[in-house]
Amino acid sequence: MNDIDSERARAAAEELIDLLSAYESELMLLEQDAPGLARLREAVGAALAEARYWISDRDAEQGVAPRVMH
Repeated sequence: MNDIDSERARAAAEELIDLLSAYESELMLLEQDAPGLARLREAVGAALAEARYWISDRDAEQGVAPRVMH
């Protein structure tokens, strides 16, 4: 992946993290009254973890210090 594509992918992953973080927070609140939402919240959490891991893995490959994540 060239530098431009890598930066675009990183930006997309960071946007995904921002977007999904809001959904995860909302699902946590809703889950208190609707326990059936636990699987959906877990799926969103897994997607968040995967995006964060992808970014940290790319940073490690490039020798970049990790950025602060939400």
